[in-house]
Amino acid sequence: MSKSLSYNRHGFTLVLLSICLMIIVFLGITLSTVLNSNYVKKVVSSETNVTLIKNYTNQRLGRLVNSYSESANLSSVNLTNNDVKKIINTSVDEVYSDDSKLTIGSSILSTLSTKLKAEANQYGLNIDTEIDNVISSNEELMNQIVDNDLGPIEKVIVKIQTIKKLIKTVMVGAAATFIILALRLWSKVGSMLFFHHIGTVGICTSILLALLLGCIYYPLQDLIVSNIDYNVRDVLYNVFNGIFLSYISIIFMVFIVSLIDWGSTTKYKY
Repeated sequence: MSKSLSYNRHGFTLVLLSICLMIIVFLGITLSTVLNSNYVKKVVSSETNVTLIKNYTNQRLGRLVNSYSESANLSSVNLTNNDVKKIINTSVDEVYSDDSKLTIGSSILSTLSTKLKAEANQYGLNIDTEIDNVISSNEELMNQIVDNDLGPIEKVIVKIQTIKKLIKTVMVGAAATFIILALRLWSKVGSMLFFHHIGTVGICTSILLALLLGCIYYPLQDLIVSNIDYNVRDVLYNVFNGIFLSYISIIFMVFIVSLIDWGSTTKYKY
């Protein structure tokens, strides 16, 4: 059977296999990156992002405490890189716990509370109760600041556990369909031509994934530009691009492996 005739007879099957594989690969990468809290922590906690978040947060904190002259010389008012990393870890865990409301501001103030109490004790001051009262009175304001900056993102990820379950269900369905179609194709064309077709499927899948990423990337980029406060925007760009690099690297790997498979089995097309 010639290659062209085989493609004509099984072209629809190859298209379905490509679509199923695209769904499996794309959703698999999504689960391991966007929907994986440990991966997100790693990306967000890069030195560049931590510095940007620290500068932004300290700027916001400065606005809250600038009316208190007593706070001018307190180093505790400014967050360090380590403080920011702890807040990031707490905040990401909170987001991925499917809470109905972000309270990242409370995490920031809790960190400040610990630092303020430690510094006060260094000066022999026993003002833990007063610090707790100040922190408590500013929690609503700090959380409102966070909601204003990250509200659009919160709306997308607040149901993240439900999204993960839905993605897993879709992946199982796509995988089952892929296996059934692959076994059917194997029985029709034989082993070596089957592997040639799988190489074709992989190449087509890579192209489909690239088109899908292009369709997703620019709308999300516009969403960030249109809805996110400029101080947070640079951080989100870094996270966004870092995650998309993972997609691109996997797509490139699938394309290269498929191309090698397709080329090495071309001699079996007859």
